[in-house]
Amino acid sequence: MGGLVMGRKLFHFVIQFVIFTSFYNLEASHTDGSIDFSHYHQYEDLSKFLRDMETKYPKISRLHTIGKSVKKRDLVAIQITDNVEGVEPGEPMFKYVGNMHGNEAVGREILIYLIQYLLENYEKDDRVTALVKNTNIYIMPTMNPDGFENAKEGQCTGEVGRGNENKVDLNRNFPDQFDVKDKINIQPETKALMDWIEGQKFVLSANLHGGSVVASYPFDDSAKHRVAGEYSAAPDDAVFKQLAHVYANYHKTMKSGVHCGDHFPDGITNGAHWYDVPGGMEDYNYLHSNCMEITIELSCCKYPKASQLKQEWYNNKEALLAFMEEVHKGVKGFVQDAKTNNGIKNAVIMVEGISHNISSSFFGDYWRLLVPGTYKITALAEGFQPQTQSVTVTAGPATNLSFRLVRREATVDSVPVAGSVQTTLTASTNGPLSTTQPTPPTSHDNSIPEEPNTLETLLQHINKIKDYSHREKVNFIEPKEFRHHNYEDMEKFLKNISQMYPDITKLYSIGISVQGRHLWVLEITDHPGKHEPGEPEFKYIGNMHGNEVVGREILINLIQLLCENYNKNHFLSLMVNFTRIHIMPTMNPDGYEIAKEGDVQGVVGRSNAHGIDLNRNFPDQYQTTQINAHQEPETVAVMTWVQKYPFVLSANLHGGSLLANFPFDDTRSGYSVYSKSPDDAVFKVISEAYSLAHSTMHQGHPCPKIDNEYFKDGITNGAKWYSVSGGMQDWNYLHTNCFEITIELGCTKYPLAKDLPSYWAANKFALLEFMGQVHKGVRGFVLDTHPDSPLVNAAISVEGIDHQIHTASDGDYWRLLATGDYKITASHEGYTSQTIQVHVTSDVAVEVNFTLTRNELDQWSQNQDFQIRENMKSLYKNNSDLLFEMKDLAGRYSEIMEVTELPKNVKRSTSLIPPTVYMVHLSSNLSKHEYDKPHVLLIGGFSDGKSPVGAQILTRFIRHQVRGYEVKDKEIIKIFENVHLHIIPYMNVPSSNDTMKLLKNYSCDPYPNKLMFASSDSENLLQQLKEKHKFNVILTVDSGGLFVMIPWQRLHEGVAATEDEEVFQSLAHAFADKYPEIYQPDACRSSTNHGIFHGAELHSQTSDILDDMYTNSHSYMISAFVSCCRYPPPEQLPELWMKTMEPLKQLVLRSTQGVSGQVLDGSFTVVKNVSITLDSNHEIITAAEDGQFYIPLTQGPHTIHFKAEGFESQSQQAIIQKDSTSLVQVQLNSELKEMEYHSMAAMEELFRNVSKQCQGLAKLHSLGKTSNKNNIWMLDFEAKKENAPTTSRTHLLFVAGFHGNEAVGPEILVQLAYELCESYGFDSILTKMLRESVVHILPVLNPDGAMVASPAGCNDTTGKNNAKDADLLLNFYTEKEKVVQTETRVLMDWMMKVQPTLALSLRSGYQGIITPSYVNLNPPEKSVLDNLGRKFTNVLSELEGAGKEECGKGGDTFFNSSFLEYAYRHCHSVPLEISTGCCHHPNEDQLLNIWHKLREPLLDMVTETNKGFSGIVKDKESQKNMVNATIKIEGFSWTFHVNEEARFHIYLPPGSYQVTVSCHGYQNYKKNIVVPNGELGRFDSVIHLQSVSTILGLSHAAFIVIASLVVLSLLLVCTVVICMRARARKTAGFSRLNFDDDEDDDFEEYYDNGATKKFMNKEYHDYSSDDEDMFNKKLINNSR
Repeated sequence: MGGLVMGRKLFHFVIQFVIFTSFYNLEASHTDGSIDFSHYHQYEDLSKFLRDMETKYPKISRLHTIGKSVKKRDLVAIQITDNVEGVEPGEPMFKYVGNMHGNEAVGREILIYLIQYLLENYEKDDRVTALVKNTNIYIMPTMNPDGFENAKEGQCTGEVGRGNENKVDLNRNFPDQFDVKDKINIQPETKALMDWIEGQKFVLSANLHGGSVVASYPFDDSAKHRVAGEYSAAPDDAVFKQLAHVYANYHKTMKSGVHCGDHFPDGITNGAHWYDVPGGMEDYNYLHSNCMEITIELSCCKYPKASQLKQEWYNNKEALLAFMEEVHKGVKGFVQDAKTNNGIKNAVIMVEGISHNISSSFFGDYWRLLVPGTYKITALAEGFQPQTQSVTVTAGPATNLSFRLVRREATVDSVPVAGSVQTTLTASTNGPLSTTQPTPPTSHDNSIPEEPNTLETLLQHINKIKDYSHREKVNFIEPKEFRHHNYEDMEKFLKNISQMYPDITKLYSIGISVQGRHLWVLEITDHPGKHEPGEPEFKYIGNMHGNEVVGREILINLIQLLCENYNKNHFLSLMVNFTRIHIMPTMNPDGYEIAKEGDVQGVVGRSNAHGIDLNRNFPDQYQTTQINAHQEPETVAVMTWVQKYPFVLSANLHGGSLLANFPFDDTRSGYSVYSKSPDDAVFKVISEAYSLAHSTMHQGHPCPKIDNEYFKDGITNGAKWYSVSGGMQDWNYLHTNCFEITIELGCTKYPLAKDLPSYWAANKFALLEFMGQVHKGVRGFVLDTHPDSPLVNAAISVEGIDHQIHTASDGDYWRLLATGDYKITASHEGYTSQTIQVHVTSDVAVEVNFTLTRNELDQWSQNQDFQIRENMKSLYKNNSDLLFEMKDLAGRYSEIMEVTELPKNVKRSTSLIPPTVYMVHLSSNLSKHEYDKPHVLLIGGFSDGKSPVGAQILTRFIRHQVRGYEVKDKEIIKIFENVHLHIIPYMNVPSSNDTMKLLKNYSCDPYPNKLMFASSDSENLLQQLKEKHKFNVILTVDSGGLFVMIPWQRLHEGVAATEDEEVFQSLAHAFADKYPEIYQPDACRSSTNHGIFHGAELHSQTSDILDDMYTNSHSYMISAFVSCCRYPPPEQLPELWMKTMEPLKQLVLRSTQGVSGQVLDGSFTVVKNVSITLDSNHEIITAAEDGQFYIPLTQGPHTIHFKAEGFESQSQQAIIQKDSTSLVQVQLNSELKEMEYHSMAAMEELFRNVSKQCQGLAKLHSLGKTSNKNNIWMLDFEAKKENAPTTSRTHLLFVAGFHGNEAVGPEILVQLAYELCESYGFDSILTKMLRESVVHILPVLNPDGAMVASPAGCNDTTGKNNAKDADLLLNFYTEKEKVVQTETRVLMDWMMKVQPTLALSLRSGYQGIITPSYVNLNPPEKSVLDNLGRKFTNVLSELEGAGKEECGKGGDTFFNSSFLEYAYRHCHSVPLEISTGCCHHPNEDQLLNIWHKLREPLLDMVTETNKGFSGIVKDKESQKNMVNATIKIEGFSWTFHVNEEARFHIYLPPGSYQVTVSCHGYQNYKKNIVVPNGELGRFDSVIHLQSVSTILGLSHAAFIVIASLVVLSLLLVCTVVICMRARARKTAGFSRLNFDDDEDDDFEEYYDNGATKKFMNKEYHDYSSDDEDMFNKKLINNSR
């Protein structure tokens, strides 16, 4: 039984082992959804990721741009919640912010993963679903995108990228509580976060950093600013500790606290205790908002390799989720008005014993994080009684605790200055107005009732005195003296009162009368001398007519009343506190001085000193008369005054009748009829306010003793009474914000002094009542959204009332309105208007605040289009008007602009006078056609559709360019200096009849697939232009769709793309990428065309003008369709211009992206008829007659090939930068004119000359000696390149003279050596290649044979073999038994050591190319050889020479080469044999011809063989070079070895290849590579091999498999043995239990539970069933 027990134990162990290893491997391979951990997200990657997430999950995610970085990158946060459309009451706001330090990148990536995890698992994972449904989550992966772009992956320490673009540490850039005096330069990123923090009611936040592993909590610094060790506790220290603990505890490793050389107990620390950080963000959150934030350090390495990111996500995932859940802890609830149940916003939540308050959110909801315990919490709000409640907080979900506050009536003494509650209707989140005022500045007596110091209280008083017959009894300190005041008396009175009440008055003069008297005004308000935001300004003007004096005297009385009752009468105190009152007792002091007391209806003194009636002297809307044609000094002073101050309401006090007279005062006809102003209803209300409060005016019978006039309610329309042109009240209304009426105070103009008390008594309440009307209607502020600044002069309009007022200097406004419902709109130039519906009552003015956002068009015009108003007009101009404007513009800017009329074609139109087509030329050099600069032609109106859109857009573009040049805009200056810009606004000009039709018939029909494109007239004119002018880039601007079309328009051999597809795409993208709608499939609903496409992709094309311009002129012509409407309404033109301006500019700038230069010869003379080709293209471009050229190109390296008859071809490389021109200097060498043969001695001397001439580039050396002791010379060309040893370069071998009688090859290689020497430094491609490669030239391998060879005949074989009569070409043996010649051996040894990429031999005796075809080549191998061989096939076929009849007579040796086989099989070189012709020794003319033909393909070998696959192999961990690595390419029969530096280069033609890199002890590295097509087709790579991690020499996987097999084998063996032993003891199914047996003791001991013991007391049991049952019980017990 012991064996059975042991077997079962062993079985348990194996099962557990297998389960454990399976679980381990499962966990190790687990990923969250489709999260990609393989790389960091750069800015563009991150932006795309966030947009994709928002698009994929639109119901639960929304992107918010919080601000911009220094480099204008967006600071983007993604909101994740179940209702992104609105704010849900009671739902807390949470945020994560990452990558504050740009080089601390882990936080950035795990927040990206968190975003994806939350969105993908919503409604799949209960935990995630609960978080998203109950939390308003905001995640900002990067706060410092600029810094991140500068940081480097793999840099664990350091400062690169830490700060923003200005090198400022953003976590030291926030205002600090302990350094309030320090001036800091707040960065854009910081300001954006500050606004975000303060503008939102976040509850909880974390700021993710790197460089350690710890959770740090406030405060981050202390008042002492000790470097470290100073614990700076926040009032909520316990809460912050709890929050930090949550993150640390759920983090996989943070809790240990021992990381990165630091030790933090439990993985948390107080920020200042760690080290002092002034200006940190976590402190700012806590001190300036509701938000509690901690800082979390995630990893020791700030910017680890991407391979570490997956582990970091697993380390942090649970902690991230658990920390978010903490937002639902503590206390939450609502603060509501007990009467209305409305939520109270910004109510203060105070916790007893914690000196940190929070405030309620929009719906009165709040969240207060607290640790478990019992607390007393108080809610208080302005105007409400505070409420305190006790609450017990648990460790579970937040405890609900709501407050219902009761309103209280506040006294003057009890109302605080700041934080007053507003009863407003507002369009902004925070209204700046207050309806309360501070207690008046001086003490008051007990006569003031205890009532609120509010506008509502003031209006209650106003309304109580409005009705004369039901007026509330009010006690004032009344004026005691009533008399007439002449100028001196009045001036003395005003000065005295001003000195007596300096706290509430200010005396000032607005001007001088004709006779030099001051026009005095006394200002009365609680803060005299300044405009208080939100406080309306009111004025009274008296004595305009000098003999109408009652107004003068009662205004003096009013001044006394207001001043003497301030702080003694609450009503009047409130009036002074809430109103800025201006009182001008006399406007006509000169007239008064000659008026006579007792005058009833006279005119003496009525006018000013010039005899002008001042109430006829103001500019009039209808009539200019002799009186108002010129304004008097008094009039000018008042006009200036009224325009300076933001007056809201005014009254002009007159005499001679008794009524209130309102605008308008006159009519267009001059007749006395009702002349209604737009605000007629308001004027009636304010007029009645005065009339009904007057003791008798409201009765309507002003002067019964004089006439029988009757005015209902004592008011009248001015013009209905009698027409007055030039009146002051109309001018106020029409030219300012001020509503003014004229009040006639009595029938006697200059009453006796004894009657003045009665006038005062009749008017004093009316004066106050009228003044109170300034506080009715609507009031508020108009603000700019950013930076929340006031908008001055914003227009306030009311729907249905044709009269606007405008905001004052603080953005404040006051709009008088009668009771009713209105739609009020605020608008401002450059902003989007906002309209709000409001209900106006007769009580206090409704507060309506507007927050306007910049109008996209106007803002764009200001910022991008130099505020050119003409460009913003919604107007089509015909061709004649445009031409006139352009000529005028050219006249004013003749140094940069000219206009040329193009040839007229009578056939173009049926009109008698054909319309003029003109071209505008813009350049800083108009006098010369500079061919080395791009010439860009923009054409409008090109198509048959006669669309005027292109003309309108291009004309705007011309204005923009000229204005930009004038203001020295850098981009536009660049265009003028580097481009010749030609613009034809209207090429296909419609006739005058067509124009008239078009002006009446706007069309939004797009072109169908068959484009109405390229009229024959337009094509003909363009063809004429190209004969005289070279245009590099042409763009037509048309309408009827949104797309860009490029050639081909007709398929060429079934292909739609030209050879210059990339250039066309670059130009098209320059335009289209700045016009995103072009890429939107549904941008034009009725058009299927969008994006960029070839014209050939349309099934029916009616034109191929783009193709023609490319083929015949090499002009890159594209067509842009910029509007869905063929002829859009004019209202759309400004927006269309806004959309197309930047695309046009970018296209012109992209046109400067190319190469320019001039082709000269060695004597700097112009080379004519130069043909230019680009890269591998076949299209030929011809340089201008002066040798100049300009060619648009794509970014990156390009090779330009120059050819001209009589000159050697040359190649230059140009590196093209974005939107800039690369200049190349080209000097062509004349072709070689003659060649001759050289003896071996002469050849040696030539080579020595080359080595000397090109010292530092060429080196001559001997490979060895022949049997006759002649040197085998080799010339090496190796340009010095820093840090690039020879072994890391590509080696190329050119060899000839295997047969001494073959003289052509050696001579060609001599000339090749000269060419390499002379071209170095001139031909940029060859120069570059010689810096990358080593060219080895071995002209004669068989010098012994060459010395005896005879030049007598073409086919003479003398000297063919070496001195030992061996054919060296057949002597490259590797078999030991073969005899290898000395010459062959030295070359073989050299080749085996150097391993040249190319081994090219030059021969004669036949004409053609030989490759080792007798070797079994795989298709990929054959393609390598064929690709190089094709370089020679064409030129060899062109060679002619003697001896053809003898070709091939040499037998198989002509077509057999052991050299090729050796090079291929043993050196892995690409072997080629080029035979130049049948004659071994052609004449010198033929030799020269051979050189001219072979020169270019031989030089091509230098560049071509540098293509392919290159790199170095390194150990991934140690970065050591892997010198034993090998490379295998799928389809190739051999294996490539790296050199002693672990470098390699394998020539491969363009294509895709599967590569495997191997090294013993390392995992194989497999990769698909693509060798690009082009001049520099090379795939470079640094390959890192990962060492194989082993156990006992086995990989992990192999060890687990083998170990499992071994254990299972042991298990099986043990089981078999145990079963056999058991079976030996068994009887037929049952056996007697032997309780004395040792095995049974063991058995009982194994099963030691009670149930088993009971079972075992039975005498018999069946082994076949009970063993299994007992074993199952054991398993069950172990799983509990």
